[in-house]
Amino acid sequence: MTKNLKFLSISLLLSLPFWYGVNFFQENLEKFFYAQISQPLEEITLVKIPEKTQKPSLDLGAKSALSLKINKAGKEKVLFRKNTQNILPIASLTKLMTAIIAIEDTENYDFKKEIIISKEAADQENVLEGGNLNIGEKISVEKLLHLMLVNSSNDAAFALSEVIGEKGENFVIKMIQKANDLGLQNTHFVNPTGLDPNDLHYSEETSNYFNYSTVEDLAKLARYILNEFPLIYEISASQPYYQVKNGFSGLYLKQNIIGGKTGYTKEAGGCMFLVLDYNPPTTIPAEGWAPKNGNYFINIILGTESASVRVGEMQKLIDWLQI
Repeated sequence: MTKNLKFLSISLLLSLPFWYGVNFFQENLEKFFYAQISQPLEEITLVKIPEKTQKPSLDLGAKSALSLKINKAGKEKVLFRKNTQNILPIASLTKLMTAIIAIEDTENYDFKKEIIISKEAADQENVLEGGNLNIGEKISVEKLLHLMLVNSSNDAAFALSEVIGEKGENFVIKMIQKANDLGLQNTHFVNPTGLDPNDLHYSEETSNYFNYSTVEDLAKLARYILNEFPLIYEISASQPYYQVKNGFSGLYLKQNIIGGKTGYTKEAGGCMFLVLDYNPPTTIPAEGWAPKNGNYFINIILGTESASVRVGEMQKLIDWLQI
């Protein structure tokens, strides 16, 4: 027992310097932290968190505009809006609905079926990009759809409408009914082309003589086409038979064009409807059609000063969105 006690005493004596050092270090550490805490507030250096950069406002000259982002889950986010409920003439954006009516009617619109161009179809207002047809000419439904969606041929649109009734009247009834079915409450059609009546100015009193819509309704139409008739976008994004001016080729894009449509009349001004792919696939087919991956931007502008200005306005929107 005495031997153990002697050993314990020696151990305690040897450990005294260690415990002294620990206490000395602790005392000085406490003094250091106390000095920092008690330091005058003005002498303490604070780390500032940078403020989030605010995106500058966008001044678009278009009368109405809307930009949406839609992800794979179907969740939508409005990125930009301007006068989204304004009811305005839509010119050749009309032809998107014309394409829907034709493509969903597989009984009357087999793609290989040839249609004889009537005098009334050939007499529709000319377009500069090679969409003018000749009386008696035989053209397939497939080519008429291409001419209508890519070259905005009024002749082609009217020729398609005549398949199910003289002067396209039955066809227009189907267009109106489809708009109602889709809940497009502020959309109206009087013809399959988007042409305005001669010598008539668009106003609230004369609106029923025009094809009209809102960017909100057109966004609904865009989503419907994505889900039910993506072929329409595939055709619209394909190479034109003839050169097209003031269209998508005038845009600088980092993303793939899924599809869209341009339009212009004197009363409607310049219009553009554009669907882009974000997070696009790494491999794009040679024909330029991007496979559907469920992530999209939908950009719509109505009522620019001219056909050329619509391209600049859409580019401003794209640049602002940084896509």
